Amino acid sequence: MMLVKNFFDEIRVFAGVAERTGVQLERDVVRRSGGCCTSLTQLIRKARESGDGYFYLPLTLWPADTERVQLQKSWVVVSPSSHLRESH
Repeated sequence: MMLVKNFFDEIRVFAGVAERTGVQLERDVVRRSGGCCTSLTQLIRKARESGDGYFYLPLTLWPADTERVQLQKSWVVVSPSSHLRESH
């Protein structure tokens, strides 16, 4: 019986954007790493908590046909003066 190894993509998070680096590692190499993630949701949570760095995600979990994943929502800035004009 042949054992199938689980492989993980190395994901680089920088300035709120996640990208695959092209490096693939076996599960045994990354499983004790703090950057090892079992879902995209977990990767997003860990990246928000720890900031920029390298994370590891099972190959099949990266969104198909996607180069980058934006991890942070853009802020919309509303000036106080525009709010005052609307309320009068």
